[in-house]
Amino acid sequence: MEGLNTNLYLPIYIPLSTVSALGFYRQLNLNLTGEFLYRKVDLFNSIQKAVKDYVTNRKRVPVIVIDEAHLLKPENLYEIPIILNFDIDSTDPVLFIMLGQPHLRDRISRPVHIALNQRFCLKYHLCFLGKEETTSYIEHRLKVCGCPQNIFSGAAIEAIYQSTTGIPRSIDNLALKAITLAALKKKETITEEEVFTCSKEL
Repeated sequence: MEGLNTNLYLPIYIPLSTVSALGFYRQLNLNLTGEFLYRKVDLFNSIQKAVKDYVTNRKRVPVIVIDEAHLLKPENLYEIPIILNFDIDSTDPVLFIMLGQPHLRDRISRPVHIALNQRFCLKYHLCFLGKEETTSYIEHRLKVCGCPQNIFSGAAIEAIYQSTTGIPRSIDNLALKAITLAALKKKETITEEEVFTCSKEL
């Protein structure tokens, strides 16, 4: 989202996915217009009008990112195709990006959600990382944090990979715990000892 050209796109991030259908509409409308409305029909019309205004008059495409989408209530999954129905379903002026755990894919694949499933032009499933990818991932994360060199021993990275099976979030959690433990011990290099100790707490 940070990489989007804000002259061309309007990024909207929605992390609260467990709300009712009315709450879902209100979140969208507040992000698009800053206006709080009560009735669903008014919210729908306001959202549609705002999207068209951004695209037609401001030349910016709204990019709506829904995080934790696997937690969306069934009624909200029904509402999204309705919200995306512009000009008798002939145009797509807004981009929806739904992020979630693997069972989101299973939910939208059900026949009852065929209208939503058909609207996805791209689906991406993040697979578990392999051993080499885990090493690269840890090195990248360290560089992003301002650490120029890898502070994990080869055995420590192997232990992280074995303990997490390559799941990125689990890698993050275990690596952070191991770094914290090593810092408490005043060690400059994290070994498999710290990883094994911390893995028991995950």
